[in-house]
Amino acid sequence: MSSATVDLGETIIKLIDKLAGKGSDIKLSFQDLTLEAGPLKVKLNGSIVLDVLFVSEKK
Repeated sequence: MSSATVDLGETIIKLIDKLAGKGSDIKLSFQDLTLEAGPLKVKLNGSIVLDVLFVSEKK
């Protein structure tokens, strides 16, 4: 896994953690995203919306 992928993942996790409990949305947009799996290669355009709402567990 590339360093940029790990850094992006860690950044998203930190962002989700800070927005937890606030009912926030995160929109990830991408253009010409290339995914490769073996012999398959796909280019994607679009966005993904993450609805962030965490509920604390009762103890």
